[in-house]
Amino acid sequence: MKNFYILGIMLLIALISGCKKDVIVKLATPAPMIDTVASNTATIVWEAVENAASYAYTVNDGEETNVTGTEAVLEGLEAETEYTVKVKAVAGDAGPYADSDWGTVTVTTQKETFAPTAYTVYPMDPIATMNEANLSNSYIRNISPSGNYAVGFDDQFGNPTSFVWERATGEFTILESGDYAGCIAYDVNDNGIIVGSVSDGSVQTPAYMDFKNGGSWTELPTHGLENAAYPGLAAAITNNGLIGGMVVTELEDGTSRCVPCVWNDYQLDQSMFTLPENGDAVMYGSYIYSMSEDGRIMSGWQDWGNGSRSPAIWIDGQLTRIYGETETIGDEGYIYEGIAWGISSDGSKVTGYFAPDGMDITGFIYDIETGEKTEVPSYGGVAIDGNGKAYMTGTMGMGGMVWENGETYMVSDIFNGLEGTFATTIDSTLGTDGMIETVYSVSDDGTVYGGSYNYSTFGSAMQFPVIIVLE
Repeated sequence: MKNFYILGIMLLIALISGCKKDVIVKLATPAPMIDTVASNTATIVWEAVENAASYAYTVNDGEETNVTGTEAVLEGLEAETEYTVKVKAVAGDAGPYADSDWGTVTVTTQKETFAPTAYTVYPMDPIATMNEANLSNSYIRNISPSGNYAVGFDDQFGNPTSFVWERATGEFTILESGDYAGCIAYDVNDNGIIVGSVSDGSVQTPAYMDFKNGGSWTELPTHGLENAAYPGLAAAITNNGLIGGMVVTELEDGTSRCVPCVWNDYQLDQSMFTLPENGDAVMYGSYIYSMSEDGRIMSGWQDWGNGSRSPAIWIDGQLTRIYGETETIGDEGYIYEGIAWGISSDGSKVTGYFAPDGMDITGFIYDIETGEKTEVPSYGGVAIDGNGKAYMTGTMGMGGMVWENGETYMVSDIFNGLEGTFATTIDSTLGTDGMIETVYSVSDDGTVYGGSYNYSTFGSAMQFPVIIVLE
């Protein structure tokens, strides 16, 4: 009996020992991380897993790829696209181990990078222009988001002249005023819809033109009121056709002032704006320059009643003064002079200038989400592209420069090392070849620039429009 008892224990020990040898251990799960990412490539890395024979990874649950190292180099990706990458440790054939669970990381590729090799300059021929219309001291006012069109005007009172430039043809066209004394083209979208104002010689009325389809100026609805100080106008248009600007409106105290507005389907809409109650407190009122692509944010200025004006933005119709929260500044009580001129299409940043003494200007780049201001002394911001580059100018449009990530450089540096071609030859004996002096507007991707060049004639220097396209 005792022998049977000993034999039973021995069999139990052998059985337990055999079971231990058959236990399978799952490997630890890798924790993949992003090492590098570009527009079309990315590298994913992870820490080595003990007892792993190799690793496998998938992209968007696609085919498994096996590697022996601790990184996955992903190529052939699409720019600005989100990818889900999974990684697991592979046990192999040796040892009592099983493959791990999948570790996951999400990576979003960057924007497609563009490395230009050349550029083409499209200067407006001053001689031909002066034979057609009075366009002295004119410049590119705005470029459509994709750079399909550009518009501008002669900055004069009474009967201004405007023009449009088409990328498809590379040509400038003087816009007909029709029955009006003059017209001002402020903005254009990629569909060729131009917005601005028409003038009877003294009063400006908001208007639009379907240039692409051969349309003429059509007045936009207003309240039928006039304000000689600053008239109503359509200043900006999105690719969806939303128009932003300002219109003379009667306030609660009975005074009429210019205040922000939009036109939806060409119909006047002020429902989202909080209007001032006291006209004397805003003097001339508001002046709108730009609008984000979704129409939520407008930039420009807002007056005080003492003759000063501060750079301002409107977010969903609510006014925010970037500078000049009070009517005066500093111990000496200087009044403000300033404008929030350019706004990025996504509505994240605004650039402009302010002059606390009305003379010495300081440019700024304003982050709308954080309220942070970056200042650039002696320059004024006029445009900003989708890459966050702000384009600035000195006094009277001289000495244009670019601000990028806290650094500044001259506009001319953009074109260094590139092969240039001129679509129109300007008489170089007059001191210019038509090359851009200052950038006033830019396409979202930063490849189409619009501004002016200085042309010496009649004993003085005048500004004429010019477009430069990177290729």
